[in-house]
Amino acid sequence: MSIDQSLFGDDPEPEPAAAPAPAVAAITDWQVDLLRKALDARALPDMAARQAAIEQAAGRSLASLRELTFDEANAVLVRLAEDAPRRDGTSLWDQREDDTWIDRL
Repeated sequence: MSIDQSLFGDDPEPEPAAAPAPAVAAITDWQVDLLRKALDARALPDMAARQAAIEQAAGRSLASLRELTFDEANAVLVRLAEDAPRRDGTSLWDQREDDTWIDRL
């Protein structure tokens, strides 16, 4: 007979299992699309300039947009929106040179 086993509930308390680290959500396709549209709106000339803008907003270097997490992508979108070039309030319609059929009515 083994005296290693407790019969009366005086077993040592089991150590609680370590909580698993929360999974980091990856960037979604719609976030990638929004980031690309935000970069297009800035009319950046080449991929290096686009990458520099994303890295500056993210605060770290990246090889691609897919390296961003879901939360980082949201933060980058907010920063890009804050730093977006301001428009003068006119649209391309207002800046057209020729009259259209609507103008001729």
